[in-house]
Amino acid sequence: MMYLVIGLSNLAIGLAYAGLGLLSAWETVSLHRYRGWSRFGIGFSMMAASCGPHHLVHGFQVLQGESVSWSMLAVTLLGLPAGLTFVFLRFETILGGQGERLIALSPHRAMLLVGGFAITAGWLSAWAMAQPGAYVPFLCTSAELAARVTTPGSWIDVASATFFANVFVTVTYGLVGWYLGDHQVRRYLATGVWSLSGAALTGVFFSCALIHLIDATTHGSGAMLVFDLIGIPASVYFLWVVEQLHSDSVLDWNRRPLVGAAAAPARPSPWSGGGVPH
Repeated sequence: MMYLVIGLSNLAIGLAYAGLGLLSAWETVSLHRYRGWSRFGIGFSMMAASCGPHHLVHGFQVLQGESVSWSMLAVTLLGLPAGLTFVFLRFETILGGQGERLIALSPHRAMLLVGGFAITAGWLSAWAMAQPGAYVPFLCTSAELAARVTTPGSWIDVASATFFANVFVTVTYGLVGWYLGDHQVRRYLATGVWSLSGAALTGVFFSCALIHLIDATTHGSGAMLVFDLIGIPASVYFLWVVEQLHSDSVLDWNRRPLVGAAAAPARPSPWSGGGVPH
């Protein structure tokens, strides 16, 4: 049952990332004449281009019998609510619906929710990292090397590219989640309400960071490693974009007057710079 849940969940997450990435890329390209190039849209598409295939490959391999752990199941279930909420709101916008909810959650309840997530995430991280040992070349004893040969799945190879790539994106996506969460807090202090889509996206990136930390303790396949390595420059660029938007250092779609679903306006905007006749 655990194999089925983890495998199907990763396939669903991978399809969601791929769909949202393609949608973001299409909107960025099709609307750039009216609204300029969206750095956030480009960064999100790059991120999805690595995370989507990563989850698809992982889900397929789990269904084929790849080893899994209880911590992997727990982090998968932990990230599903935020992911499903964001995907629902995004596709609701595509279908012409509201696509956003403003919730008046008290700060005490918000802190309880965030604190519960943080405690759970810390416990899962400690659980995943609490392996019998870690393999580092030239530092292991002969007894430890023999144990690693007999039980390879119980050792964390901290010198592997898989470990490095996953830990790297754990940090970058964790920082993305931090900036998004800080923006939500500032929004609440200014307006007294929370953005459900923004809070969900914050949860998505914190969950994504935690998933990659769990994946760092496993021995992934070569196919997953390829997309993990692609995710390093993608995550760096996306983190840079989010930090710039957070500090209001760049002009992006967050500063364009847009309400509802993205669409081409009847007339070009003053900042489009185009010579389209009225």
